Amino acid sequence: MKPYRSVATKLWLLFAGISVAGVVLLMFVAYSVYDAVYVDAEREQLHELAEALRGAYLAGDEEKLEGIIGFLEDSGLDALAIDDPMVLGAALPLQAPEGDVIINFEEREQLAQGEAVVIERRNAYVDADLVGVALPVIESGNLRAIVFAYRPVSELSQAFMNVLPILAVSGLLALAALYAIRRRIQKEFIGPVVELRNASDAMAKGRFEGAVKASVHNEVGDLGQSFSAMAASIREEDEKKREFLQNLSHELRTPLSYMKGYSELLQQPDADYRNIAAILYRESERMERMVSQILDLTKLEGGNEEMAYELLALSEIALSAIDNTAVKWRGKQQRLEADLDEELLVYGDEDRLLQVLVNLLDNAIAYTPQGGSIAVSLRKEGEEAVLEVNDNGPGIPEQHLPHVAERFYRVEKGRTRAGGGAGIGLSIVKGIAEMHGGRLEVESSESGGTCVQVRLPMAVIS
Repeated sequence: MKPYRSVATKLWLLFAGISVAGVVLLMFVAYSVYDAVYVDAEREQLHELAEALRGAYLAGDEEKLEGIIGFLEDSGLDALAIDDPMVLGAALPLQAPEGDVIINFEEREQLAQGEAVVIERRNAYVDADLVGVALPVIESGNLRAIVFAYRPVSELSQAFMNVLPILAVSGLLALAALYAIRRRIQKEFIGPVVELRNASDAMAKGRFEGAVKASVHNEVGDLGQSFSAMAASIREEDEKKREFLQNLSHELRTPLSYMKGYSELLQQPDADYRNIAAILYRESERMERMVSQILDLTKLEGGNEEMAYELLALSEIALSAIDNTAVKWRGKQQRLEADLDEELLVYGDEDRLLQVLVNLLDNAIAYTPQGGSIAVSLRKEGEEAVLEVNDNGPGIPEQHLPHVAERFYRVEKGRTRAGGGAGIGLSIVKGIAEMHGGRLEVESSESGGTCVQVRLPMAVIS
């Protein structure tokens, strides 16, 4: 299987990716803010100041011009006004001694056309990056003078650097919030999922005792609780199977021991062949019954059982079951009373419903003491046919009642192995009843007596 990254690793990668993207975004925003807020605002201000300079120059107000230039210098700005014909005519205005120019030839041509020029570049004359606006003074169609207001970019950068710590702190706070969210996700989702995976791995190896702690209150916590309940159910089912195998081994060992022992007696010349044959037949029949019950339960639980549904009179099936078990209840000198409604009809499989009645009567006979009484009744309640078997045996403790129809479940108290079976009979009864659209109900008390009801939907005849 191709290796994969764990969810925790992916979460870390996502956190790192978002962090890097956040830093890049922060830098982009910072640059955008710097360019849009500081530089653009400075361009507009320089343009307004250059307009004021040009206005003062055109008005010929030397005092006002000097005042504006002084104001600019006090504000950290610089300004120039050039009207030297030699400089303007040479097309190299404001040439620096090092050969660098503040206004180059192309820009002078724009000024000669009456256009404003925005300059943003490094100038060796002032040894700084400049941001400035140059405006022409046109008289009679000729370039009479140039006014230029500028500021070193370093001063703008310093203003931006004063704001940068705020942006940096905001970015760190955002990263801290993102890390807190990542930890929250790790705690409430990733951690419990990893715990579930470890618990499922343990279950796959047959260890069902490890419950998942539902420490979070969300869907994953609910999943953990469901998983714990499932593990407990599987553990309980596994214990029942172990107990069943132990019981089955004991039950099979007894007839096998009889069969082995009496088979050895058959080899003796003076053996009582008739009696031994009867014992061997009885024990083999007991083994066959247990194996048949296991096969029946497997078919019912697997959903592979095919039913031959037909219209049946339940009273006839009940009478057949009573006749089939007569040898047993008469052998224990028990009294069996029957009160059957002969008009009740159901749709069902005759053999399976007969099996239901025989199983119920076998249980009643087994747990009813010598000389006890059993009552079988069939009546109508609403749209249901209720088949009921009552005995006056020792009864079933209340805590066992919800489980008596579970497969492999045995009630040891009051119903011992000597009298009971392997804990399959009522499971088969329940399965057959449900396949007929009915249900099984059991009522009992430790003071004595058990009532078992099978409720089936009555046939609707149009």
